[in-house]
Amino acid sequence: MEAIYEKGTGRRNPRISCYYIATGNYEQPARIEKLRAAFKEQLEEKNIFDPGAILVEIVGARDLQTWYRAATSSVEVEIEFPRNVVMPDNGHVEEAYIGYVDAKNLVKLFTIFDDDGNPVNINRAVFFDNIRDYDAKSKINHSIKNGVLADGGAEFVFRNNGITLVSRNIDRTGDKFRLEDFQIVNGCQTSNIIYDILFGDHDDDRDVNALMESIQVPLRLIGSKDDDFVSSIIIGTNRQNPVRDEQFWALRPFMKSLEEYSRNLEPEEVIYLERRDNQYRNQEVERTRVMQPSVLMKAVAACLLFQPQRAARDYRGILAEYESKIFLDEHDVRIYHAVAYLYYRMEFLWRNQKLENRYKTFRYYILAAIGLWASEGKPIFSQKKAKIAKISEDIIALAKSEEDLKKSVITAVSILASLIHRSAA
Repeated sequence: MEAIYEKGTGRRNPRISCYYIATGNYEQPARIEKLRAAFKEQLEEKNIFDPGAILVEIVGARDLQTWYRAATSSVEVEIEFPRNVVMPDNGHVEEAYIGYVDAKNLVKLFTIFDDDGNPVNINRAVFFDNIRDYDAKSKINHSIKNGVLADGGAEFVFRNNGITLVSRNIDRTGDKFRLEDFQIVNGCQTSNIIYDILFGDHDDDRDVNALMESIQVPLRLIGSKDDDFVSSIIIGTNRQNPVRDEQFWALRPFMKSLEEYSRNLEPEEVIYLERRDNQYRNQEVERTRVMQPSVLMKAVAACLLFQPQRAARDYRGILAEYESKIFLDEHDVRIYHAVAYLYYRMEFLWRNQKLENRYKTFRYYILAAIGLWASEGKPIFSQKKAKIAKISEDIIALAKSEEDLKKSVITAVSILASLIHRSAA
């Protein structure tokens, strides 16, 4: 520090960035914000640093997760994009272009090459923010692929909606564009089709080089660091095709954090949240541990909101009603994982005939009963964080114990049966 202070002279004062790192959620309490402002003021008063470039930032779990994804999955690629037009100015966008590009340049965006320049595999990291993963068995995708092979790709640009790519950094030199930390937010199917046409295993002797030049694809390239605006782009570009509402919920930063947390636990507790359709189709994972967002939402409605009567039939109504109360960035991912794991364990008992199948009729009421037991009948999300963490631990412990879980299920069903019998009488 003293060495930097001594050399803090020259043509311009040095910049300084200070970070306080923690793994909790930072909720900007007034006292801490006051301390942060005072510290920044102290740095300014030293008259050593550039006053316009003093950053004092408090970093919590969400920022750490975002930075980790960027550090481990960000991609840097250079493509030639001569047939482009500059898009209109927008306050959320640094720069943007629209046009079309040949397959030779396009494949650079989503292909992993070896040291000799040979294609190894498709880079799925660039589709992390895409709503759907590739469905190789889709009739539409088969039709598109056959059409390209029939005409040599000459008509592809007229029949395809193309690709929308969002990059945090765009460095343009003439027709060359260097992209850093980007995502293909719309066009996962198109990208995979082109990869399969060019590099897949085929019986015919197709001229790959000719196809690379003849296949032209519409491309929209957007440079933006505004995460909310990027999410709106994803929603807007995907609204043109039928998409279920819960798929858009998958864009929430919380859902990404929940996905990563749930699949990186000890093997027994792992749950694979299928945020994107077909996400785990070609991966070697235990299929029974894959949970779709719609299933999780029903389980959450029953276990955490105590709405078992609506979970199966009206869970979309619950989503609309509780949109501002569940799956929030400040929520603890552990309570949602606990519900997902409990659901998986109950299904495991039924699948292995360790519980009577007739009990499955009451699955959402059983989840509600366990939620009420763990929370002592109090609204879960209104409780303190430490209590919510304890509820999560209790649910996990119950789910892990086969005998205790069976007893809980049988007890809940017996209570329900007596209530039904009483109301019938």
